[in-house]
Amino acid sequence: MEEKFKCILSMRVAKHLIGEGFIVADIEPSRRYQGKLVFVFINSPELIEELKKFERKA
Repeated sequence: MEEKFKCILSMRVAKHLIGEGFIVADIEPSRRYQGKLVFVFINSPELIEELKKFERKA
């Protein structure tokens, strides 16, 4: 079952996605990293494709 939402911790990536027209469903405090915010986006195949541009290089 595919996830309905995608959580983004990076402000830079979140700003890029917003600029590309992706919808922010919510912004909430991170449960894992104290003092950080998580940007919650509605998951879609287009969002996944856009996120591939930001995959970490090993």
